Amino acid sequence: MKFFLVTILAAVAALVSAAGERELSGKRRAIDMYVTNIAYQQPFSGFFIMVHDDEVPPLYKLGQNASAALANLAENGDPSDLVAMYEGMDGVLSAVGVPLGAGGPLFGGETGHYTVEFTRRYRYLTVATMAVNTNDCFIALNGKRIVEDAVYMLPGLDAGSEENNEECSSIPGPACPMNTGNEASGNGEGFVHVHRGFHGLTQGQNNGLSAQGYDWRNPMMKVVLGSQRRA
Repeated sequence: MKFFLVTILAAVAALVSAAGERELSGKRRAIDMYVTNIAYQQPFSGFFIMVHDDEVPPLYKLGQNASAALANLAENGDPSDLVAMYEGMDGVLSAVGVPLGAGGPLFGGETGHYTVEFTRRYRYLTVATMAVNTNDCFIALNGKRIVEDAVYMLPGLDAGSEENNEECSSIPGPACPMNTGNEASGNGEGFVHVHRGFHGLTQGQNNGLSAQGYDWRNPMMKVVLGSQRRA
C-alpha cells in the first residue's frame, strides 16, 4: 500500500475571484472553503470532499466499524475508494478526491482553498483527510449543513482499522524513509474513536519516531466556509 495524492479534477477548479456564498448558473451556488492544518509535524493527505443531502449514509459513526473505503483513506491517504463508494449514490451531488496542499500534502500552518458547489437540495458537506505520519488517523467534517461563515475545529480520529504501532513500515508520511513501505499492521481496535495521539513507541529504534516530534493536541484541522478573513 502506498500514499496516494489524487490530482485535482478540472471540474472542480477553484473560483477565487469572490468570497462567500454566491450564485452560479442555474440553481447552483458556490461557497469558498478554507482548510488549515493546525497540527505540528502531521501533514494531511489528499482530501475526500462530498456534497450531498441529509439522507446519505455518513462517512463514519463513532463507536462503529470504519468502512473499508474509509480505512483506505485513514491508513494510506487514498480517497479514491471513498469517491468510488459515494459518487453516483442517490443523494450525492459530487464526490471527489483532491489535494489541498501546493501540489501535495497540506503541511502544518498551511491553508488550502476549495470552491464548494451546492444546491438547495444538496446542502450538506463531508470532508476527510489522513494525518500521514500515523498508522490510521483521519480528520473529518461529517455531513454538516453548508452555512455562511461556519467555522469547525476538528479533532484527530482513529479509524480502528490498524494498530498504532508507530512503525515506519506501516506509516506512509514523510517522517519515514521512502523505502520503508506501508504495510497494513492489522490488529486494529475495531471501531472509530478519538485518536489517543502519538506516543513515541519506536523512539530510539532504527527509523524510530518520537512523541516530541509527532504527537499533537486536538484540534488538528480548522475548516471555514465563506469569508477568507475567518480562515
